Amino acid sequence: MEQKETIEQSLRRLEEIVERLGEETVTLDDSLALFAEGMKLSQKCLQQLEDAELIVEQHSVSSSP
Repeated sequence: MEQKETIEQSLRRLEEIVERLGEETVTLDDSLALFAEGMKLSQKCLQQLEDAELIVEQHSVSSSP
């Protein structure tokens, strides 16, 4: 069974990507691959945050008197 990556793990990976992209030794091909991975991760994080916000809103509405 595939384990879902947490937002914290995704953010840590994004930090690693940013660090790698700042290195002078990274090749153009590697830079492009890292950039693409970073874009996918940022979209994933945004979706996870939107999902969490929806859950909080639903709980707030159901908890209101």
